[in-house]
Amino acid sequence: MSVTIKDIAAFVGVSYSTVSLVLNGKASENRISEELERKIFAAAKELNYRPNTLARGLRKGITNSIGFVISDISNAFFVKLARRVEKEAMRSGYRVFFASSDENDDKCIEVIDSFLNQRVDGLILIPTQGIHEKLNQLSSQQIPFVLVDRHFPKINANCVVMNNWQSAYDATVYLIKKGKRRIGTFSYDTNFFHMAERLEGYKAALKDNGIRFDKRLVPEVPFWDDIKTNTLLKDYMPYLVDKLKIDSVFFPTNSTALPGIQILYDQYIKKGKDISVICFDDNDFFKVLQPPVTSLIQPIEEIGVESVRILIDEIKNKRTNKMKNKIVYSAQLVDRGS
Repeated sequence: MSVTIKDIAAFVGVSYSTVSLVLNGKASENRISEELERKIFAAAKELNYRPNTLARGLRKGITNSIGFVISDISNAFFVKLARRVEKEAMRSGYRVFFASSDENDDKCIEVIDSFLNQRVDGLILIPTQGIHEKLNQLSSQQIPFVLVDRHFPKINANCVVMNNWQSAYDATVYLIKKGKRRIGTFSYDTNFFHMAERLEGYKAALKDNGIRFDKRLVPEVPFWDDIKTNTLLKDYMPYLVDKLKIDSVFFPTNSTALPGIQILYDQYIKKGKDISVICFDDNDFFKVLQPPVTSLIQPIEEIGVESVRILIDEIKNKRTNKMKNKIVYSAQLVDRGS
């Protein structure tokens, strides 16, 4: 059975309130003698007293906890990001609760509400595409939150994101500089702004280099159905290579790259077909292929640190009504020769 303040009070022979004042650092301002203060701390140590920080936090309206909603806990990028967020939060004295939305709006909202019922101090969110109303509700209730990886331009919210347009532009120009003209990529059946930015960056690079956009080279895949995406790519990749004569591919995500690159390497590149590839984001699998896959690497460390910093600053300083922070990072293009 855990030791309570009442137990310490009985052990020392003083009142509950006296012990409470001492343990909360208020001895001197309440004229409690140093001798009695030492006795109370000694008793607390002898009895192995452990303060209930959660209960104390609840009384003050804080819990030193953060809720982090991840879209897909199996995605390597999000796993690494979660670890960095947790590490940075712990350095600042905060615990992190994790949950996955599985890209489902209803589940995302349910998880957010669950975290709020646990009285977390703030939220870090990788939002699903249809939770605009929920985000506006959080803002109106002055609940601190930060959007990571994705944002909605019409919603005034803290966000830590990538420069998706520029990254896609750079990836496409990289292929063009290698002499490629028939550059394939993929679009998604989603209204997410960051995915639209990647497609627009690709289109802009083609236009700036005198290459006509051919929508046949940009087949659409489902945003949240990896099984269906894998099945579609088994048909799309041979069609793009054999029928449409692509000479390169910009993969906008790992979910298209992992199955797509495997098909390209097994059926074409290993057999001498000259097809260049580049992927937005990195994966350990890319490094063991021959040639290794050129990638746009996102600064996961910085994203994690900055998202926690912004959130804790808002929690501590009650900045919910002020201008929001928008941090935009650039991807690093690592040329591995693919």
